[in-house]
Amino acid sequence: AGFIIPIAGNILRMPGLPATPSAEYISIDTKGTITGLF
Repeated sequence: AGFIIPIAGNILRMPGLPATPSAEYISIDTKGTITGLF
């Protein structure tokens, strides 16, 4: 089975999402502390 997906115009992001993903701000230091969550 297959799907036909027409593409008509620009692909838009979902409403309410930021321009950059929040995952880009998450990091773990050498001690294992996670920063950047919320």
